[in-house]
Amino acid sequence: MNYVLSAAASVIAVISVQYSLEWAGILLVLGGCLLHASKNRARASVLAAAAFFIFLFLSSFHTHHSQSRLNEGAFTGRGMLTMHPVTDGDRFSARLRLDSHETIAIRLFIPNEAVKQKLQTIKGGMSCKVKGTLEYPLNPTIPNGFNYKEYLEAQSIHWILTASSVSDCLIGSTPEAALLKWRSEGLLFILRSFPPESAGIVQALIFGEREWIDQDTEKAYQRIGLIHLLAISGMQVALIAAAGRFLMMRIGLSRETSALLLFFLLPSYLIIAGGSPSVIRAVLAAELYLLFLLMKWPVHPLKLLSLLFIIWLASSPMHLFQAGFQLTFIISFCLLMSAAVFNKHRGRIHLQNLILTFLSVLSTMPLILSSFWEISLLSLLVNTCYVPLYSFILMPLSLISFLMASMQIPFWEGGIRIANWMIDWTNRMTEFISAADPFLLKLGKPPSLLLLCYTAGVIYCFWSMEKGIKKTIGAISIIAGLLIIDLILPFTDPNGSITFLDVGQGDCIVIELPYKKGTYLIDTGGKFVFHEENAEWKQQREKKPLSDYTLLPYLSSKGISHFDAVFLSHADQDHTGEYLHILNKISIAELIVPEGFVRDQTDRKLIAETIQRGAAVKTARGQQIIRKNGIQFQVLWPLKWSDSKNEDSLVLRFNLGGKWWLLTGDLEKEGEAALVNTHQYLKADVLKAGHHGSKFSTSADMMERVQPSAAIISAGRKNRYGHPHQEILTRLKEKGVETLRTDTEGTIQFLFNGETGTFRTHPPYDVVNPGSKNKKNRD
Repeated sequence: MNYVLSAAASVIAVISVQYSLEWAGILLVLGGCLLHASKNRARASVLAAAAFFIFLFLSSFHTHHSQSRLNEGAFTGRGMLTMHPVTDGDRFSARLRLDSHETIAIRLFIPNEAVKQKLQTIKGGMSCKVKGTLEYPLNPTIPNGFNYKEYLEAQSIHWILTASSVSDCLIGSTPEAALLKWRSEGLLFILRSFPPESAGIVQALIFGEREWIDQDTEKAYQRIGLIHLLAISGMQVALIAAAGRFLMMRIGLSRETSALLLFFLLPSYLIIAGGSPSVIRAVLAAELYLLFLLMKWPVHPLKLLSLLFIIWLASSPMHLFQAGFQLTFIISFCLLMSAAVFNKHRGRIHLQNLILTFLSVLSTMPLILSSFWEISLLSLLVNTCYVPLYSFILMPLSLISFLMASMQIPFWEGGIRIANWMIDWTNRMTEFISAADPFLLKLGKPPSLLLLCYTAGVIYCFWSMEKGIKKTIGAISIIAGLLIIDLILPFTDPNGSITFLDVGQGDCIVIELPYKKGTYLIDTGGKFVFHEENAEWKQQREKKPLSDYTLLPYLSSKGISHFDAVFLSHADQDHTGEYLHILNKISIAELIVPEGFVRDQTDRKLIAETIQRGAAVKTARGQQIIRKNGIQFQVLWPLKWSDSKNEDSLVLRFNLGGKWWLLTGDLEKEGEAALVNTHQYLKADVLKAGHHGSKFSTSADMMERVQPSAAIISAGRKNRYGHPHQEILTRLKEKGVETLRTDTEGTIQFLFNGETGTFRTHPPYDVVNPGSKNKKNRD
């Protein structure tokens, strides 16, 4: 237990440094040490105190020395590619460790097919010269969205290089370069030898590379709690190590010699398998086990796990805040602490497997809900079936068929066919279960207090398992009760919000009413596809929909799985481009479009698909009122139709949070003039500026009639149109209108309770009041 307490003290130290709470950490650890010393556990107290102060120093040291020496702007340098480069369509991406030992992420937009062909010859381990512009990774602009900046920083990557060229690539001469080159060749060999249905899975199981797994398949594994099977884990490393040791002993080596060789050879698998954190943890655990074996020290699993935790944290304290790191050690610790439960059922493999899966799901429930916001109750059942399937059939079958193919062993084609059939069948079954899963709970991100209750409930559940079946059932009932409370909680929330999501050059607005009375979506965002981008060599293998990065993660974090109505202002791609994808993911009761919405075959398809899905389709025109539960929308436009989709945009006015809102779609000056002439009363507190801040919108007459105190401009960063136009920004400033822009401030939210509310931007550098002129500058 001494090592466990030392590990706990190291966690307190890292958290203390991260949040500048060193004195609080010192008092907490010293209090705990005095308590243990009073119970004649002086040694444990001394070790824990020593671990705390050592990690206090290490965390401060890492924080100080993790600062980059590079500067933003133009950059030229040389380094070694530390991963297999990905060339997909007109995109090239890689990681480069510079000669100065700092690693940067590279992205390159390929200008032509000839350059693409040259880039496809580049492999991992090569030393290349790069030119381009260094940029800081952006903070997440979607509330609760994926934090790419934190993800890179956890790997000590502080810069993204938007490259203009990657050239003069030379084959590296170091052992690491040779292993990276072999890894790249292995990945390419799998792509050439295995069918597309299985190639991505085989790459993931052998080399830890998930780039070529079909997106829908990967999402299906994630939805039902199986995504961990597609990452190289301790089980896979243990199987490879066991197979290697067995082969060594078969050729006549002793147990000690085979263990020693394995101890020195196993670290090379870190490079071959991509060096992901899960691989490093698995290999480090195997190395510790082999060291204990070679030194003939007694192997205590809990001591081994605690040492592994301490060593890993010492090398990279920031990994403590990564979900993958937390999941690994939480599961391992809980399983080891529950050894008595397994011992009760010794010899009953199937029952032990079920208990193992149940404890794994239970121990990680609070973390899964706080990080991924949904949980499948089928996870227990499918993991019970899939873990043995992957560990003892698919993983060995993939490795054997790969080795047979690479060495051209007779009948290797048959091995690949068998592996492909098994993997393809498993993938299809996974996608079917995921699509038909009636037990997927989309709860949203739980409040801090409820998350604390979940954690306490899980701890109580583990304690009760050793006290008998009655207490265990009672503890599980408490967890079930917390899940029910989590489901009911939104219906008791008096707060509402209007969210202008940062979807680049497009519009996407989510309205959430208090007490979950209604949820509405106005436009979906979308990317314009220009004709010159349709060249065959530019086509990406799988183009991930924009809403998978923007709207859908936001809805998932809020527990939203249904829209009472979706409004599409007009049929331009940047307003409707993601609608069909969202229709497949989210239940929609009603689609409302302006009269004259349908202009071409694409628009007809959109309407037809909506009807096929069972949603009602309604058209709206000016001087109409759409009444919904808790809100009513005044439709101000269109009253007449033109040849321009923009000028026929749906214009909505409504009252929420004590403010009047006016949303004008992409209305420009002709449409605005007609709107002003038609309606005598247009006053609104908040105006969504027309057409992303185009100079042909938000006219002086329009401003005079509306008299807003705040304006919101939805535009993409560095967009090719120059939106928002300086003329519009100047006009808004002269009128004393507070201007909020998605291109500079990310997602913009108005959070309200009753008749009062506040604007908040994401990243949350600013908190501003509507009409305030004292907005803080961004750091």
